[in-house]
Amino acid sequence: MRVEFVLVPIEDEEPHHNLVFEMPGVPQTGDCVMISRPGQSGNTEVIVSRTCWTLDCPEAGSLHHAGESVVGTTTSVIVECEFVAGPYWSEEHKCVAASGVT
Repeated sequence: MRVEFVLVPIEDEEPHHNLVFEMPGVPQTGDCVMISRPGQSGNTEVIVSRTCWTLDCPEAGSLHHAGESVVGTTTSVIVECEFVAGPYWSEEHKCVAASGVT
């Protein structure tokens, strides 16, 4: 499943990053997610704050026989997360946290 992560800074600023991953499932609210990147020591650690689903319904007037289900599709899954300090935090994020900028 394709899942887009939006990393939201504290204090209601604009989203910081959008990262897209193929995943076997969708992280739930409260889950801790560690993201590693090439060339970066340590990880980016985030906590899932909410999940937003965009669903596409089939046409309202589509014909189907009694007993048949009309099934829509999932257009997107967006997982909003907040940064957290953790033991495996990357140096880049330690510097950002020390400066007070997210």
